[in-house]
Amino acid sequence: MDDRVLRSRIQAREIVLGEGVVIEEGATISGPHGPADRVVLGDHVYIAAHCKIRVPVLEIGDFTQIHNHTLANGYKPLTIGNNGWFGQNCILNATDRLQIGNNCGVGAYSQLWTHIAYGDVLQGCRWNSTAPMTVGEDVWFVGHCIVSPITAHDRAMALVGSVVTRDMEANHVYAGTPARDITDKVGGQFAPPTVEQRVEMLQRERAAFLERNPDVAAELLGIAADGEIVQPGETVFDVVRRTYDKRRSSGEVRFLKFLLPRAKFLPSRA
Repeated sequence: MDDRVLRSRIQAREIVLGEGVVIEEGATISGPHGPADRVVLGDHVYIAAHCKIRVPVLEIGDFTQIHNHTLANGYKPLTIGNNGWFGQNCILNATDRLQIGNNCGVGAYSQLWTHIAYGDVLQGCRWNSTAPMTVGEDVWFVGHCIVSPITAHDRAMALVGSVVTRDMEANHVYAGTPARDITDKVGGQFAPPTVEQRVEMLQRERAAFLERNPDVAAELLGIAADGEIVQPGETVFDVVRRTYDKRRSSGEVRFLKFLLPRAKFLPSRA
């Protein structure tokens, strides 16, 4: 996408753009009142049509997608890690700091709030407060979730329609209004496979990708397990460390996009 077009859709004093960034027509980024202080968009960030982002500081990691008509606003920084996915019509409120880790999914029409305010405090309304929200790694709000300013620990999950009012434990699953922990009934979001199973799964994904993309040389894509090379290649994907050697080649980028959201890797170096 043309750099001038991208920058015309961002109002900020400092703009840092990675490779392959897309900001569709009608989407705009700025501060809450005028230009943002700083906007950083990683490689292959996608912001769909008619998204409105109004925060003083915005940082989004590689391969994160924000779909149409999402509203992000507030007075504190909004940070989102790599490989994020935000469905259409989400609300991301940063009245207080909103920090979302790597590999997180926020389903369509979900709302993440860091404040409650409306009632007349001069008349004694007790409901007026802000608090930061921290969302860890691999957290998934399935869809139509409403989340108050809590801490969602790594791999926590809220099923569709959940109203989350309390902190979420790591790899626990929640459902309902208000959301309750149902992990004892359904198990955690993750049940990690063995290293051998991870290698086999990635080998199958690699083979399927190469079959569909015959122009990509097989020796481009390697596989490792905790540093031990299983399949040599120019860009090595480690199934234990969940990292890859970031080289920005066309085949590497296409493979990473092919894997999402089934498998997610983070760059081991810039």
